[in-house]
Amino acid sequence: MLLIALALAAVDPPVRPMEVEVVRDAISDEVRAYAILRDGGNRLVVSCDPAKYDGAQVSFHGRRWLARGNALTGERPVVFRFDSLPPQRSMWDVEDRRGRLSSRRRATSFLGHLMSAEQVVIRARDIEDRPFDMVFRLQEVRPAVEQALAACAADGGAES
Repeated sequence: MLLIALALAAVDPPVRPMEVEVVRDAISDEVRAYAILRDGGNRLVVSCDPAKYDGAQVSFHGRRWLARGNALTGERPVVFRFDSLPPQRSMWDVEDRRGRLSSRRRATSFLGHLMSAEQVVIRARDIEDRPFDMVFRLQEVRPAVEQALAACAADGGAES
């Protein structure tokens, strides 16, 4: 029995907590902050950059190249699901291996669920139009996101 438990533990690595990076520009002293979750070679990022945009942005960075978005808007529908809630389909700006939620309202809604969930699965399509899932196991998300957004707010910029 112990060997089975050890084998299962070896297959499923421990959950990595979300990391925070705060960057201060050497010339302008403007602050950018990132709360980054790495899982399975993919990244889920909550960021703020008051010099470029208001509030928080949510993006994912996949290991695989993504199918291009609409030729005019760059948007493409992406499905995601928090825990056992119903799946949601939303428009994301897609480019290369990155997808970014395309509106502040969508980012705010996503963050609301992210703060209390244990897992989020994002289903995207690769460059050959095949669906693939990115599974992010969530641990210590709320403090990391709050720390990142507070760093920008303390600099006099972004709202959360």
